[in-house]
Parts: sequence; structure tokens; C-alpha cells
Amino acid sequence: MGNWLIHLRVVMYILISFMYFVKAPDQSLLKGTIFIIMALFVYNHFFQYDFYKDKIKLSTILIDGMLCFVYGFLFPSSTLYLILVGVTAITLFLSEFANKIRQRLLWGSFVLWLIVMLECFIRTGYVDLFDNLTGVSFVVFGTVVGDLIRKLYEASEVVTLQYEQMSRSHQELEDAHQQLQQYAQTVEQLTVDRERNRIAREIHDTVGHKMTALLVQLQLARELMNQNKPKAEAAMNICGVLARDALEEVRFSVKTIHSDEGSQQTFIASVRKLFEDFYKSASLQTTFDLAGDPTSIPSTLQPTLIRIIQESLTNAKRHGQATHCHVILSCTLEMITLTIKDNGYGMSKVTPGFGLINMKERIEEHGGTVCFQSIHQGGFEIDVELPLHQKRWIIGGVL
Repeated sequence: MGNWLIHLRVVMYILISFMYFVKAPDQSLLKGTIFIIMALFVYNHFFQYDFYKDKIKLSTILIDGMLCFVYGFLFPSSTLYLILVGVTAITLFLSEFANKIRQRLLWGSFVLWLIVMLECFIRTGYVDLFDNLTGVSFVVFGTVVGDLIRKLYEASEVVTLQYEQMSRSHQELEDAHQQLQQYAQTVEQLTVDRERNRIAREIHDTVGHKMTALLVQLQLARELMNQNKPKAEAAMNICGVLARDALEEVRFSVKTIHSDEGSQQTFIASVRKLFEDFYKSASLQTTFDLAGDPTSIPSTLQPTLIRIIQESLTNAKRHGQATHCHVILSCTLEMITLTIKDNGYGMSKVTPGFGLINMKERIEEHGGTVCFQSIHQGGFEIDVELPLHQKRWIIGGVL
């Protein structure tokens, strides 16, 4: 209950008590009784603040109500005491007591009012019913007003609490938004770093290897230039092949970068363009079979698949002198499988070189497996399986 209401109620108690004090005959006992009641009203006033327990408040309200009806018995012909009863009722319904307690006190007040009217009729032989009904109406009005004010206070507290919760939620959302922005920037930076590392590794593993071999062949050609001219020319031819291969690797890395930066070319279009380029440059015909939805292939796997296909076509033409390759790509929600067969010379025993080892490492990074098969004069076959949900890494073993 607000402090201003507490102060207003004690003012009402004092004013009505003073009116009774003035109306009392010059008898020291009656005036002393009124003075004591007034002092009790003031004393109880200090127990209505919020820091006191509900039991103490209820006891003081009950005492105030009894004192109000004492005025009714002392002055049976006056209904001023009902104003005090109405103020007490307001105090009662403003407090957060159980409804049963309020109802019992209200019915008790009604019974006391009837007793006071009976006392008035016995002592004076007359009861002013209109004044009594007016006073009781004020009591009822006080209960309604007190209940409404209490509900308004409760609603205000609920709104304040909800506003504080919304403010905290808003602040938490702001903090979460800032954290998400920081996370997004971190992820973006990590993605850029990862892509840089991937491209750097590709250049190191492919172009670096070929350039090293190129330097070795150039050194060998220089030493054989004056000793064995045919061998020197053969070494120079190898140098040319290595240089062209290195150039192709650089071009592929550049194409991959452009593709990752938002090229509109899809994965399948990139694979078909790769087949077309090989046919134009190396006269290698390719049959491409696709099963399933290629959009299920994660973007992180697409460069690896393209690199595997490129390396396989390069090996088929360079080492097997193949004229045709059959590429089968199968896409499901659980697995990506890739099979590449060529009609090259093949070999009786598969001895993985740098290219195949590098291919195996790339596949194993994604939790996949690869199998190399070849028959002499029967071509070469590469079988790749890349799981999308459940990964497995096998440490050790043979190719």
C-alpha cells in the first residue's frame, strides 16, 4: 500500500475521533476514552508499512475495526463510525490477504453493525435507517475501491516486472547478436584461412613437386648436353611436360578460387567443363554417369572431387595412354561414391606414386576411402567412397 494512503487513513481516524471528542459531554471518562482510541489509531498507523509482516498488519487492522465500532456503541445515534469502518475496509482490501480472511472480517463487520443498530434502538427507541444505509454504502464502496487499487498495484508490479524481464531479454539478445556477429566474422576468417591453406597445400603438393622435378631434369639436361645429346633432348621433353602440367595445376587452382568466390557455375557444370578441356587438350573422351541429386554434395567436398577427377584423367592419359574414361558419380543423403575407369595400359601391380598418395590423403581428410585397381592391358580403376554423416578414419594399412 502506498505511503500516501497510509497517511490519509490516519488523518481520517484523527479527524473523526476529534469530531467525537467535540461532541462528547464534558465528562472526563468519555473524553479520555476517545483520546485513548485516537492514540491507538496513531499507534497502529506505524504498523501498516510494507516492511512489517502480514500477521502484524492484519492484527492492527482488526484492532482498528474494533475501535471503530466502539464509537458506534459510545455514540449509537451517530453513524460517523461507519466512515471509519469504510476507511478500515479500504485498508483491509488494499492489503494482500487471502480472500477468505477479507470475507470473514466483512461479515463480522456486518454483524457488529446490526448489533450497534440494535443497541441504538434499545437506548433511543429510534434508528435512522437512511444514515445507516448511507454509511454502509460507503463501507461497500471502500471495499470495492480498496480491491481495485490493490489490483492496480499488482498489475503495475507485474508490468514493471515484465518490463524488466523484457529489458534483460533485449539486452541478452543484443549481447547474443554481437556474439553472433563476432562468431560470423571468426568463421569467415577461419574459412578464408582454411581456403588459403588448402590452395597453398595444392600448389605445394602439385606445382611444387613438378617444379622440383623440372629443376632436376634441367640440371640433368645441362650435364648431358655435351655428353649424350639424345638423352639431353629426352630430358628437355620431360621438362616441357612438367612445365605444362605445372601450368595446368596453377590454372586449376585459379579456377577453384574464382569458383569459391561466387561463380554461378555449378559443380556438375565445372566437372563437364573439365571433361571438355581434357578432350580438347589431350583427345581423351569421357563418359559421365550421374545418379542421385548432386546438390547433396557439400561445398567442402566439391573441390576435392574435382581434383580427384582431374588427377585421374591426367594419370589415365599420361601413364596409361588411355583414349576413354568412364566416370560414375552417385549421390545419396548418406554417401558420395565416385568410380573412374579408363582403357589405358594398366599395370600388373599398383605402385602408388605422388599423385595417388596425395589423392588418398585428400579423401581420408574427409573420412572417406579409396581403392586402386588395375590389370595389365586392362586399364586402371579408382573407387572412392565419401560418407556425409558418419565418418571413419582407418589409421595404418596399405593402399
